[in-house]
Amino acid sequence: MITKPINTNIITGFLGVGKTTLIGQLLAHKPKGEVWAVLVNEFGEIGIDGGLLNATVAGGDNLATESGMTPTKKAGVVIKEVPGGCLCCVSGLPTQVAINQLIQHTKPDRLLIEPTGLGHPAEIAKLLTSEYYQHVITLQTSVCLVDARKVSDPRYQQHDTFTQQLTMADVLLANKAQDYTETDHLQLQQFLSQLHLQHTPLITVDNHFTDVELIQQILLRLNTPTKYQPLNTSQRLLRQKSLTQTWLSSAPPLSDIDTPEFSPAGFIHKTNQGEGCYSSGWIFSAAHCFQFERFMAWVDTVKLDKVLRLKAIVITRDGVLSVNMVDNQLKLDELDDALDTRVEIISDMPLDDKLLQQQLLGCLLV
Repeated sequence: MITKPINTNIITGFLGVGKTTLIGQLLAHKPKGEVWAVLVNEFGEIGIDGGLLNATVAGGDNLATESGMTPTKKAGVVIKEVPGGCLCCVSGLPTQVAINQLIQHTKPDRLLIEPTGLGHPAEIAKLLTSEYYQHVITLQTSVCLVDARKVSDPRYQQHDTFTQQLTMADVLLANKAQDYTETDHLQLQQFLSQLHLQHTPLITVDNHFTDVELIQQILLRLNTPTKYQPLNTSQRLLRQKSLTQTWLSSAPPLSDIDTPEFSPAGFIHKTNQGEGCYSSGWIFSAAHCFQFERFMAWVDTVKLDKVLRLKAIVITRDGVLSVNMVDNQLKLDELDDALDTRVEIISDMPLDDKLLQQQLLGCLLV
């Protein structure tokens, strides 16, 4: 039984701007004794960010992920992934199912929602403020991360998702500022003024969210009501009983869904396309082990294609590797464990899936 509405925040930003890193630090410094739930949406069909989120948490409570263990309140944090870029589609049932499962099975004190960098946050905000959730969720501060170096790029300036993320935000975080020039700062200010956002609070971040005082400042801001006001809360999809009236659903427990069904060869390949972008992803069973040097040589070849994003959690003979590449800048981390290997590429150009898969298979230990 829900006794008080769940404080909920939307964390937005374009691909690779640092949303997962921020959420990891917020989780690491959340109030002790509180249970926080995180709903992560990815453009690609292969869920990876949950595992990468584990790698970004510096101390604090241990994380429980849907694919890793049955979520419990003792862990303090529960992460659920919804791959495929469907979270921001109000007519998409996966959104409501995922939210309902998180709330029903974990009863969190706070819910953080990270839509894909290519998703429209206004749609998820519209859903969260609908009559269906009015007694269950309180939508509070929406945070948008932005990289000032991108705002001069027409691909960003003219992208509706990019501008909607900024317009929806209650707080803007100019991330990766350690790499800005004076021109970058000026262009960001000018672009925000063009969007009439010059009065939206703007915080400059130049330390990869390692400053505890900054994280505490952001945590305090999460408790402020959002400025978002829904234009229409009577959508046909939501004309149904409220969530509190339909609480005893037959939805499967979090740990029992989205289990990969591998082909006889022991891997799955999935693709996605939308918003002018393309994704190609693979899941390899734990029986497959990658040779580290071969895999990193393959990453170097992907760099040459100037893809928007490469993410991976890879089981190698030397341990479990997490890979995060944005704008050809590569970050590697070591994870304690993984149930399988996952690789995802996102590009603004069509990908040669067959060639990429052939190259990946060549990285396996025989």
